[in-house]
Formats: sequence, C-alpha cells, structure tokens
Amino acid sequence: MLFNFAILLLGLGLLVLGAEYFVSNTAKLGTKLKLNDMFLGITVVALGTSIPEVFVSISSIINESPELAIGNSIGSNIANIGLIFGVSCFFLSKSILEINLRDIFLLILSVLISGYVIFDFSISKSDSFILICFLILFVLHLLRQKTEDSFSEEEKGIAKNIFFIFLSLVILLLGSEFTVNGGKNLALMLGVSNTVIGLTLIAIGTSLPELAASFSALKRKKGNMVIGNIIGSNILNLVLIFPIIGFATKVILDTKIFERDFLLMSLFTAIFVIFITLGDNQGKVKKILYPFLGVILVIWTFYYQMGLFLN
Repeated sequence: MLFNFAILLLGLGLLVLGAEYFVSNTAKLGTKLKLNDMFLGITVVALGTSIPEVFVSISSIINESPELAIGNSIGSNIANIGLIFGVSCFFLSKSILEINLRDIFLLILSVLISGYVIFDFSISKSDSFILICFLILFVLHLLRQKTEDSFSEEEKGIAKNIFFIFLSLVILLLGSEFTVNGGKNLALMLGVSNTVIGLTLIAIGTSLPELAASFSALKRKKGNMVIGNIIGSNILNLVLIFPIIGFATKVILDTKIFERDFLLMSLFTAIFVIFITLGDNQGKVKKILYPFLGVILVIWTFYYQMGLFLN
C-alpha cells in the first residue's frame, strides 16, 4: 500500500511540476499578445491547469478505468470551487471583479449540457459530438474577445518557452501514468471504487496546478485571473474530458455520479455564479460575506470528500 501511495504522490508531483512549467511558459507567450487578466485566466491559465485532468483521463481510458476519468472531471470542478474559490474568497473580498456575462452563461450552459449527457448514466458518441460542438462555440467566443492590436516585438526567449512547453507535456504524460496506476492499485487495496479515488485523491491532486496558479495570481492582486481560471477550467473539464471518454469507450456510470456528485457540482457552480456576479463591487457586506462563504465552501468540500470514503 505504501508503494502505491508513493507512486500516486510521485504522479501528482509530476503533474504539478508539468503544469507549473506549462502555465509559466504559456503565460509568458500570452502576455506578448497583451491579453487582459480575465481572458488570460480563461484561456492560457485554464488550459494549462486543465491539462493534468486531460492526461489523466486519456491514461485512465488506456488503462481501462474510465470511471476514474469521470470522477476526476467532476471532482476537480468541485475542488476548484469548494477549495480554490473558497480559499480565494478571503482575498477577493477587497477586489473589484470584471465579469463578462457571456463567460458566466457559457459556464452555466456547459453544466446543463453535461447534466443532460450523463442523465442516462452513459456518454454516447452523439453526446460527445454535442459537447464537441459546445467546445467549438466556447473557442469561437474566446476568439471574439477584444484584445489589443499591438504585439510585442521582443522575440527573446520564445524558442526557450516553446521547448519548456513541450517538456512540460512529457512530464504531464509521465505524471498521469503514475497517478492513474497508483490510484487504481490503491483503490483495490482500500476496497473503494475507481470513481471515489477519482473524485477525491486524484481530483484534488490534479487541482493543485489551479491552486498554485490562483495563489500566484492573488499575490499579484489579479483576482480576475483567479475567477477566469476557475471558469475556464470548469468548462474544459466537462466539454473536453467527457467527449474523450464517450468517443473512446462505452461506460455505464454509477447512479451516484449524477445523483450525488454531479448535483453537488451544479450547486457549487450556482453558488459561484451568484457570488461572483454580486462581487463586481466593493462594499462592507461583500467584505463580510466573502470570507464567510469561503469557510462554508471549504468545510463543505472536506465533509463531502470524507463522506465518499465512509459510504
């Protein structure tokens, strides 16, 4: 058991390291285009921090454990809001958030479509096609976002950044293999399902890059980048990972995935949307309400995680 736990920790460590290299180097390239914080969070940072989930999902399918990928996808979204947004609430209470309602609408729509897809406890190829169409819509929306026309002429370090981006992908590939195999073996020894391991240990592990990116952004007082990261990551975790599972394999999901986990994720998303929509101003109520919300979300998430092992 200790060996498998060590393998799992090694895999998670490689995922965090790979994501850190990916985020830092792609962000440097992104800033050359002079993108705003919210846009950069939804695109570059969200994509980079969601890559561990993508690689874990691919590795799960190769290792014939698609339930782990489903659990990882939903569990990561719960962790992103419950833990990352929950902790960030203590710092965001003094920030003025610039919210794009189209981003919020697409987040809500991604949850509704994903709920429709897994309502029958399976992901078919036609379901996957619907999600891919939504992914294309999301990308087109991002391309329409306003950016400054001026570009940086400085080309120093671009080749180095591209090299580290490819190196980070290799590290992520190795990390996902270790994570999936370690998690799978640990699940067998603990007598819990792959789904539970995906919803807990692996979901929190693959959310660590989001946590690291969020703390880095909060240090620089870039609250909009944190919100953008959560919105982008949560959309991609659904509309990118679900189709990978649907096109690659046929899986019959445990009913609890929808009735317990997906519905909690939907509730967390609703809370997140309500509070960031109200959080575009500074006020005494917000300074009290945000830290209170943060405490509730963090406690709720840990209670939920512990309950999965006890049931």
